[in-house]
Amino acid sequence: MTHEKLPLVALLAFATAAFSAIITELLPAGVLLEMAKDLQVPASSIGQLVSYYAIGTVLTAIPAAAITSSISHKSLLLFVIAGFFISNVITAFSQNYFLTVIVRVLAGGFGGILWPLIAGYASRLVSTKNTGKAIAIVMGGSTFALSIGLPVGAFLGRLIGWRFTFGALSCLSLILIGWVAWKIPNIKSGDKSKNTPISKVLAMPGVVVVLSTTFIASLAVYIAYTYLSPILVAKGIKDSAGFALLLFGIGAVVGIFITGRFIDHYLRMTLLLSIILGAISLFLIGVAGHIHTIFYASIILWGISFGGMPSLLQTAAINTAKGAPEVGSSMTVTVYNIGIFSGAFLGGLLLDFAGPDVLSWSSFILMNIVILLIIIGRKFAFSKSSGATIT
Repeated sequence: MTHEKLPLVALLAFATAAFSAIITELLPAGVLLEMAKDLQVPASSIGQLVSYYAIGTVLTAIPAAAITSSISHKSLLLFVIAGFFISNVITAFSQNYFLTVIVRVLAGGFGGILWPLIAGYASRLVSTKNTGKAIAIVMGGSTFALSIGLPVGAFLGRLIGWRFTFGALSCLSLILIGWVAWKIPNIKSGDKSKNTPISKVLAMPGVVVVLSTTFIASLAVYIAYTYLSPILVAKGIKDSAGFALLLFGIGAVVGIFITGRFIDHYLRMTLLLSIILGAISLFLIGVAGHIHTIFYASIILWGISFGGMPSLLQTAAINTAKGAPEVGSSMTVTVYNIGIFSGAFLGGLLLDFAGPDVLSWSSFILMNIVILLIIIGRKFAFSKSSGATIT
């Protein structure tokens, strides 16, 4: 039996697009205090820029999967990357918070097109047995954005300013446009599976459970992650946001490699263990986060938990939405970003009215609900392996 040779050039291009999108989405959390001072708004308002990006993604992900069905994958990907270029350029020059909000929604709209596009693109370039691995490589771009890109972005934000950091993201988009145009194979448009009615996909066994799990898991992560800087200050750890993000990212890299190893054979168990690990790490932050070594160790464990989560949830969605990977993926992207929006928004409210200590406990409670959903969905939503047929 021969081993399939993965199309790494294409998958790494998709991963780089994911890398760029995640940094674009979350960079305000990394330069939160600097950006708030420059635009003369509260820190919670900058944190909510993550929410506004998510709104754009939510509004576009599902409609885009249907509207763009007649456009070739390659042309659509180039359009989306160009959209990120324009959005980041405007953000870099914006002097007005309201304009920044509008551009964030626009950028989120491009993100809504990107995620189901690259997940479906990747799944169609490989055989069924390597679907999970291909998606893990693609989603690894988001993990490296957390592990390297966001901490570096936070550092650059302090060193050269957040505006130049957004400008650097624009340059990355230009490089990526050339890469995709030159090296990425096209896939013909007109795929009927992209026109599968949403109602039909929702009726498939396990789909609703996967989407519910995705929403609550995303909500749990971003309530605390978006406001990591205030949590650090509350625990008596000042001026260490960049270092904490780096540790989280290092853990996330470990998590994505573990996921890539086991996702195609032990999807449910890998997801369950990762969420349990996340719950443990948040518990430790809540009870002993004031001890610096425990806090930093917990951040690494939390990163390991998070690293493979997007890949696992995307793969579970594609498996349950049999024959319609773009539709299943677009729905997952939508509810995941509703979770991001809700997490950043609710986290901001909790920060303003209850203080930072309650954030990690809220995330911990939600993680336990996710564990329950994974157990409930063991038959249809989260099978032992990702052996669904993708046509």
